[in-house]
Amino acid sequence: MVVMADRPARQRWSTADVEARHALAYWVDTICKSFLEIDIDSPERDHFHAQLDETELGPAMLYIVEADTQTVRRTPARIAHSRYADYFLLQLRAGQLNLQQYGRESVIQTGDSVLIDCSAPYRLECLPMTRSVAVRFPREWLRNWIPSPESLAGRPLRSGAGWSSALAAALTTLDTEHGQELALPPGVVAEQIAALLALAGGPEVQASSVSEKLFRRIRRTIRDRCHEPGLNPGAVAEVHGISKRYLHYLCAHASTTFGYELMRMRLESAQRLLSDRRYDALSVSEVAARCGFLEPSHFARRFRKAFGQGPTEFRTARLRISG
Repeated sequence: MVVMADRPARQRWSTADVEARHALAYWVDTICKSFLEIDIDSPERDHFHAQLDETELGPAMLYIVEADTQTVRRTPARIAHSRYADYFLLQLRAGQLNLQQYGRESVIQTGDSVLIDCSAPYRLECLPMTRSVAVRFPREWLRNWIPSPESLAGRPLRSGAGWSSALAAALTTLDTEHGQELALPPGVVAEQIAALLALAGGPEVQASSVSEKLFRRIRRTIRDRCHEPGLNPGAVAEVHGISKRYLHYLCAHASTTFGYELMRMRLESAQRLLSDRRYDALSVSEVAARCGFLEPSHFARRFRKAFGQGPTEFRTARLRISG
């Protein structure tokens, strides 16, 4: 579990804050530290304008990016020294993007979306001035919805086609100048976006082997039943018609354990409830019980270890920010 540090609900960086002659260098430095390690160049070096807004979206991060003409490259050298191996779901709100990744060349028009794999090289031309919505998904988290996200990377998702239309509409609502309150907790919104992305990707985006497909189903079963206090490997193995030994093998092959997955999903569920004002009438003990924890004290210790603060502190901080 990654400990979440306290941070403002929204952060902004703008080249308007520096002298024009330093604007592009400031933008490159800002992007590499706050967004992703990439190389950036622009023909408008002497009067370059750009702005980056960052907001937490549960397990994901939301970015609104505006910039003059620029060429962005994610090179093998940058990847080798990178902190990030996530995926970006990007929707273009103004301008045009020309993307090259995994041998695919795509022209992204206004309203279209595309998934970019940060662990693989790419080249992105942004013409002329562009505005984009970008959602950063943790790599393994996104695999809960899409078994092989890399098979979708670089493929344009047209705003007027099938489920891509629903995805485009959802992303459009996130492109707001003022951080309006969401109707649902940010983590739930991130899950809805991921689910729409999976639908937009279609049946072609599948796990690459039978065992991987089975492990994805096992993860879904754990997620669906993590509220059951007595859930154990035997019960989940029985659902899928396999032995406990084979279930543990599949977990190990995926570099995880049954216990880790169960605890992670219970804590994520608790975080969602504590983030949702509709559940404010529930005590912390009741939230713990709803998420499969028998002992509130055990829940509190686990929650603090995962998120850097206890459940009561977490809820109080949320109420202070929203109130």
